[in-house]
Amino acid sequence: MTEKPTLYVCHGDDGGPKMHPCRRVQEAFRERGIDYDKVIAAHGSPIPLFRKASREDLRQATGDTKLPVLKLPDGTTVTHSKAILEWAGSA
Repeated sequence: MTEKPTLYVCHGDDGGPKMHPCRRVQEAFRERGIDYDKVIAAHGSPIPLFRKASREDLRQATGDTKLPVLKLPDGTTVTHSKAILEWAGSA
């Protein structure tokens, strides 16, 4: 059995606006039947000055501080929603 990919999203998660990248990626995964683990990796504003906490844990886990990020079982990461959606289309 293969491990599931891990999707790192912001606190907006599935309840954000329809066009929010974290929501769009999760909706695409559900539509395609892609099983994944989810980590809510950030709270507050995407603008560093207004964030509630550091994203250093996210950087250590994925190598990036922008969300969403998909970490594949082999450790490879896919960043930015467009690239994640492309991955989902080929999965």
